[in-house]
Amino acid sequence: MTRLDPVRINQLPDVQGMPHEIIVQRTQRYDYDHALRSVGARLVEVGFPDLTFPYELERAITPLTAAIAYYPTRSRPALPLEEVVTIAHRYEVPVIVDAAVELPPTANLRAFIAAGADLVAFSGGKAIRGPQASGFLCGRADLIRAVAFNHQDMDVRPETWRYRDLIASGVVPGPPHHGIGRAMKVGKEEIVGLIVALQRFVQRDEAAELAGWRAKIQHVATALRGLPGVTVEIVDPATHQAAVPTALIALDERSLGLSAYDVLNRLQEGDPGVFLSEERAWQGVLGVNPIALRDGDESIVADRLVAVLTEARAPATAAPERR
Repeated sequence: MTRLDPVRINQLPDVQGMPHEIIVQRTQRYDYDHALRSVGARLVEVGFPDLTFPYELERAITPLTAAIAYYPTRSRPALPLEEVVTIAHRYEVPVIVDAAVELPPTANLRAFIAAGADLVAFSGGKAIRGPQASGFLCGRADLIRAVAFNHQDMDVRPETWRYRDLIASGVVPGPPHHGIGRAMKVGKEEIVGLIVALQRFVQRDEAAELAGWRAKIQHVATALRGLPGVTVEIVDPATHQAAVPTALIALDERSLGLSAYDVLNRLQEGDPGVFLSEERAWQGVLGVNPIALRDGDESIVADRLVAVLTEARAPATAAPERR
């Protein structure tokens, strides 16, 4: 939206007079695209919830288009990233990929850039296990520099500005004032923590890590096997479109007398509290993702699940008669 223009940077979130539309496929809308709208951008949806045609994306590009947003989730039907990039670059429009949850595999650190994306955002927490309030961008140097400009501190003078060579060469007339991104600044301690975590992430033994996750999930599945009203399916990267092996626990809510949400609440309120994936709870399905489990935690999860699900089938004690 602003690129390196200090006048536009100073103007945000007022977007008058600058490209401010970000195109997104309707099937890829989700809560975190609020981050795009928070700086004044307007989202332009294309396609249907289950299908987008290439011509719909291309027809939506106008002089007001600042970028195309892309969310590479496996579970939603959308135009492939490579096709989106081809269309976008035909009109010199950058593509921004939200890859916050796209690790593992480690190869994804480079895969989206290799596919032609212009900016890729990763979370510093989650799989990398760095500081939760950190993250990093990969991509085109000019766009990364624009990000830095939008984080500009207020205590800057042209005579000492880090990028004063850009003033001398006529690229910019001077530094921007306090950037809109300054409110989201990351501390130096978090930067160091993120760098160390990223170094450890790329050096780890992926095969051993995957084997450990599989063992933890199998432990939970074995503990639940045979419980009435409970069915467990293991979703594995070897057989499914999944990055991490996961146990999906389908509940017969009627026979159990508890909904999936009831089970979630009882697990969370217990000692120790256990927090499972709620993504499919509306379908009566709970998910156990091992990525944050330490060795031995799988036994705690299994024991708490068995206790809650067994208790759910126990006959209720008759209430005392009231007079």
